[in-house]
Amino acid sequence: MTATPTIRKALALMALLLAVTVSYHRAFVNDFAWDDNYIVLDNPAIQDLSGVGDLFLSPWAMGVGYELGDTQNRAYYRPLALSSMALDWALAGPDPLVFHTTNLVIHLLTSVLLFLWLTRVFRWSAGPASWLWPLGVALLYAVHPVHTEAVNLISYRTTLLSGLFGFALLWVLSVREGGLPTIALGILFFACSLLSKETGLVFVGLLGLHDLYRDRLKPGRLVRVYVPLALVGAAYLLLRSQVTGGGVYSFFEGLDGFQMALMVPRVFFLYVRLCLFPDPLCPFYDWNVLGVPTGLLEPDILAGILVMAACLAGVFLLRRRAPLASFGLAFFLVALLPVSHIVPFFDAAGERFLYVPLAGFLVALAGLAAALPSTPVLRSLGMAATALVFLGFSGLTMVRTAEWRDSETVLKATVRDFPTSLSAQMGLGRLLLEDGRPKEAVENLESVTRIAQNLAVGHGLLAVAKARSGDVRGARATLMSAPPPQARLPSAAQVARQEFIDKREARLLRAMDL
Repeated sequence: MTATPTIRKALALMALLLAVTVSYHRAFVNDFAWDDNYIVLDNPAIQDLSGVGDLFLSPWAMGVGYELGDTQNRAYYRPLALSSMALDWALAGPDPLVFHTTNLVIHLLTSVLLFLWLTRVFRWSAGPASWLWPLGVALLYAVHPVHTEAVNLISYRTTLLSGLFGFALLWVLSVREGGLPTIALGILFFACSLLSKETGLVFVGLLGLHDLYRDRLKPGRLVRVYVPLALVGAAYLLLRSQVTGGGVYSFFEGLDGFQMALMVPRVFFLYVRLCLFPDPLCPFYDWNVLGVPTGLLEPDILAGILVMAACLAGVFLLRRRAPLASFGLAFFLVALLPVSHIVPFFDAAGERFLYVPLAGFLVALAGLAAALPSTPVLRSLGMAATALVFLGFSGLTMVRTAEWRDSETVLKATVRDFPTSLSAQMGLGRLLLEDGRPKEAVENLESVTRIAQNLAVGHGLLAVAKARSGDVRGARATLMSAPPPQARLPSAAQVARQEFIDKREARLLRAMDL
């Protein structure tokens, strides 16, 4: 007896619920980590529901106690994400269980909406078993390890919510003939995606891509659907321009135009690699991990150029033979546009940036598989391979979620996998210093001085760690050998002096002659 569509959807929902719960079960015991400390714990704006209205009139995370974070975030406008955190706080105060549970629920709902939308997409050419293909894609999406960063960090709920409302938009507006209530609901989802994160703008392009492949870009639909979406997007950009300020830091400062251009294929290749082989994972894609581009023949840059060309060629060459694969590749490329550094922005790369593009990548793979000749042997091999990949991804997600237990655990995991990461070594050294464990901090801060020999702050913090560990002579020698500071930055001695003053360590100030 063939299962009805209702039964199929119920089974899919149960499968996705089980997959997300099992793969992320360790998140229920995780603490706040990293930026969560100032965006959630030390953010008075989310600790009173009466102030939610003010969140829509302020940049992201403004007014927090962390001055650098306050300054960096003035370029972002994400009030809906902060409002959801205010609701969590109202429920249970600073209880990480509530915040992590909300993140998991959002990720689950996103996976469900992806499945529902893909059940329509895969009817193009997948045949009678079309519901199994979107279920497979949604399951792999739900447990893919690259999402662990966005799911486990409360401060990256911006990514989750933008993806949730964006896929809701695609699901609602992918119907052939939608009435005014349907269109209004889709527009509402678009607005919510934008108010969660700026990259929500890309969903208009993704909807247009869907309609292009379905030959639905007719004048009537353009007027009824796309004109209202464009007006909402324009209103959002206008509001955002009135609320936010300019950024104060460019990751690409010091690079010439050619080097910045080379970062596009370098980052593209990284994202393709993360889609296929999501291990090891890194929260700090700094220059010590990525490397400053020097020429076209660097292996990952050359590979990125070739893979990008292959993807573009696949969009056109597979259009007739494997339309689902062509659509998936086009979706992947369009979804990556906001984070591909065609226009450089604050972060070089981030796993959270794949939250939407990954769906297109998986659709492309499933579309290729669906276009192959179907025989019992090939079907069995395909199902076995999918099951193995699913189990492997789920296992990696469990491990990575455990590493996101708190700031220390994720920093130690990053130092283990990426020992040359200046950000990770510095972050762990600072954390250990603040936690009153200077002897443990020495090793990481010594690594900082080796990785970045001209970084005065690294030498200053290392001197602090040595002095607090009882090695005053070694601390003095570290300051004596420290490099001069870069323009507008403090010297190593000034860094050390300020650290001792902040902790009221007068004895060490005297011992160090500071």
